[in-house]
Amino acid sequence: MDCPLFSFGARACLLIAGFIGFGALRGGESAAANSPLATWVRPFIAEHCAHCHGEKKQKGDLRLDTLPLDLDSPKIMANWEEVMNRLNSGDMPPAKEPRPKPDDVARVSEWIAGQLHEAEAAKQAGTGEKVSFRKLSREEYANTIRDLLGVTFDVTDPTGLPEDPDWQGFQRIGTVLTLSPAHVEKYLNAAETVLNEALSLGPQPKREVIHWSPFELRGWTGFEKEYKARGIADKVRVDLVPNNGALDDHTVDIKTAGEYLVRVKISGLRPANGPAPRLRLYAGDISRVLFEQDIEAPEDKPVTIEFKTHLPAGKHPIRIVNAVPGPNPEARRSRPGPAPIAFASLKARMPWQLKFTDDDGKPIVPFLLLDSIDWEGPIVDSWPTAAHRQIFFDEKATKDAAYAREILSRFAERAWRRPLRSGEADRLVKLFEQGQKFGTNFELSVKTALLAVLCSKNFLYLEEGSIEAPSTQLTDWELASRLSYFLWSSMPDARLIELARANKLHGSATLHAEVQRMLAHPKAAEFADAFPYQWLQLRRVGMFTPDKVLYPDYDENLEKSMIRESVGFFGDVLRRNASLREFLDSDWTMLNERLAKHYGIDGVKGEQLRRVALKPEDHRGGLLTQASVLSLTSDGTRHRPVHRGVWLLESIIGKQYTRAQRAKDHRSPETRTAPLGRQLQRLSSQDRSAGHCVR
Repeated sequence: MDCPLFSFGARACLLIAGFIGFGALRGGESAAANSPLATWVRPFIAEHCAHCHGEKKQKGDLRLDTLPLDLDSPKIMANWEEVMNRLNSGDMPPAKEPRPKPDDVARVSEWIAGQLHEAEAAKQAGTGEKVSFRKLSREEYANTIRDLLGVTFDVTDPTGLPEDPDWQGFQRIGTVLTLSPAHVEKYLNAAETVLNEALSLGPQPKREVIHWSPFELRGWTGFEKEYKARGIADKVRVDLVPNNGALDDHTVDIKTAGEYLVRVKISGLRPANGPAPRLRLYAGDISRVLFEQDIEAPEDKPVTIEFKTHLPAGKHPIRIVNAVPGPNPEARRSRPGPAPIAFASLKARMPWQLKFTDDDGKPIVPFLLLDSIDWEGPIVDSWPTAAHRQIFFDEKATKDAAYAREILSRFAERAWRRPLRSGEADRLVKLFEQGQKFGTNFELSVKTALLAVLCSKNFLYLEEGSIEAPSTQLTDWELASRLSYFLWSSMPDARLIELARANKLHGSATLHAEVQRMLAHPKAAEFADAFPYQWLQLRRVGMFTPDKVLYPDYDENLEKSMIRESVGFFGDVLRRNASLREFLDSDWTMLNERLAKHYGIDGVKGEQLRRVALKPEDHRGGLLTQASVLSLTSDGTRHRPVHRGVWLLESIIGKQYTRAQRAKDHRSPETRTAPLGRQLQRLSSQDRSAGHCVR
């Protein structure tokens, strides 16, 4: 990987080496006569930089011919990083000066990147900081609960956890992930919720089926007997046209939280040369899309779609939508009332059907025919649950304080991702004993202490270091957590815990083998999806919705496909261990039918994302031509070159656009009055601090 030549590569190398924590690297290069600093870095600076940054002239108050190398000085290392960035961008030496050889530039840049790596490693090793804490992000919290208790906790629901703040897109920065009183209350409620679902403290919930027929979906249950008498009740279906407004929300009453199996029997008719109809089930009270998929199936050969979803207890209004763009044929109603005229066949040619079928009954708009929806659950594989059996591991044990201590010690070690320290088990047992004094049964008393485990800072935070035994090296337990939360966004598995307990994880061969194993595990998809989403700031896609007049075909499916392209692109490069150059220029990308149509690329069918070869005339390749990136640096009507330049500066080059620069742009009269993006571009081209991003 050519890390020094591309800022993402340099940052990625620093991130991976520093994050995993191979130990402190101190001192850097000395100024010895035979060191690279003395033998070819100083001569390079003297020849190409000293004219503007030397003894006689210090442009920008920066002198380079005597710039020391001090890994413990953030200011000095920031100056070296600025030199590297300026060399890589071509800003140094200035255009009027003789250009150094590319190999010499690369050599100096590589050396500086190495020193920055050592400085970062030394900083992360804990210079002056004995203990560090980083709060779990809400995605990490949900994944940890899943792996610890086998329970799905919906952190994005209104009753879940507050959204994590970000810094330049990244949501895993320790100084940004703060704890508020709202978090404390939410964590307590979350712990109560997940333990109620994980533990079998009552009778096994009854698995039931809730059936929605076409008459129930239309609200016509009073007319079902009439249709049965006419012998066509079994032929009645619900017709869903684009942006359907005829179908009201329907409430599903979930008595017990858990996993539910949903079955939808449906046909989907696609017009010639048009998009496929798209089924979407949306739960309004929890603001969650339960299911979304294109449907293609003939009228007489419906398909049954099955999917699982986790639902909290309560009454949930479900909105059933044909989520494909286009005019709503039912905007002006043509169905006579008050008696309903239900859909039974495309051949019936009822008046309202003339709006979306031709004379042969073939669709002229994307069209869904819904037969039924079944909600089955909660799905419980066993009773007691697997989590209950794992926690209360010995059915024959005497239910006393000794058994409770063993239960709590085993659970806390897994939840806190380390062995318990002196006195920690005693505090948990005291909570159990208090419950016993009030007459609470054994299981509920243990549950009270389990709540304390899940609300402890030891669970909610990743903790590194020790006040009693300060060290610049990570322990094997800390290393196991770093690895698992970096690559899996979740707690260490049994293999990592076993190696940490045996103090074998830190060995180079073992560490390398574990990284390879973890990258090959399905849970590594957490990193492949989350990292590009945060790095590229893809959460901003859709912030400025494209103008409907200028872009009438823009819809949510296209927006999601745009994001999936960038995430899938990163994942493909990661899996192949390909060159970082492909992020800037490639002859392929990741497409589905919806996005390929938007790009004008033929031959891609279906909504499944796949790798597609690009032709030169496609004028695409790499990240910078992808719709997601172009969208998040636009305002919905036109591109914004200054915003695009800031994004390039921060996300690709790795240099922050400072508040001072932002204030300067906002104060400038040209930026306040310029009606066109080209005027902003001309203005930015006059400012060296931002202009090099958009030239």
